[in-house]
Amino acid sequence: MTYLAMVCALVLVLAWDGTAALQQDQWYRSWLQRVQGWNLSPAPGLALAILGPALLAYWVLDLLASFLFGVLWFAASVVVLLYAFGRGDFRAQMEQYRRQARSGNFEGAYLSEITEMPALAEGEDPATAQDVHAMTQRALLYEGFQRWFAVVFLFLLLGPVGALAYRLLQVSRESFEPELSARCLFLVDWVPARVLAATFVVTGHFVNSRDELLEVLQSGRERAESLLYRVGVAAIASPPAPGEGFGLWAAEQNEEFGSLLKRSAGAWLVLISLYVVLF
Repeated sequence: MTYLAMVCALVLVLAWDGTAALQQDQWYRSWLQRVQGWNLSPAPGLALAILGPALLAYWVLDLLASFLFGVLWFAASVVVLLYAFGRGDFRAQMEQYRRQARSGNFEGAYLSEITEMPALAEGEDPATAQDVHAMTQRALLYEGFQRWFAVVFLFLLLGPVGALAYRLLQVSRESFEPELSARCLFLVDWVPARVLAATFVVTGHFVNSRDELLEVLQSGRERAESLLYRVGVAAIASPPAPGEGFGLWAAEQNEEFGSLLKRSAGAWLVLISLYVVLF
């Protein structure tokens, strides 16, 4: 049932434009404001903010599992997973960056992307177009990771409640205990980010990226954004940045990153499906 719920949610994401209606976070932001009003210390406050809704969802799902042969549980799990997926149109976000890169408007690209991706706002302000491109690609790869790969990983490992808790932690990172939320995300992202990096090696340029993967695996302190970018750059094996025509090169590299994410998503689906069929 968990596998079928995942497949159903993925089909709806691809075929239905109404998923944005399910991905409203205002209720959670109101809950965060209430928790903030209780003046708890950071760790208990964050734990209560996330575990409160997560445990309520667990109780409701457990209750629904006993009705109609699990059909209600299945439907509720699909809704929870749709909520847990990333917000907005990632493909449109990537295409917007490519348009601005081709026109050489890297300042505009940075300003437009920083509003969409909290990870981009955590770094230093870029000084050159090359800095903007590197920072944006790093953030976009993490955006692709956190909006689908990490959610699916936790959904399969911990069920709908795990996927929900991950999305709530991502929302908390934006406005509620951002430093503590970022540290928690580092721990939660640790395994799925390295699994995705290994997938980059398999679906990309194996020889180029194998050594990079082994190097990042030896360092347990590297954040998901950094390791995905390092292995991703090696996996697409793009040529060095040219002295002229940097905007066109940057747009092409961004498109290659998008293709790498698509191939990796396909590889995950195939492996998950094989596991379900064989075991």
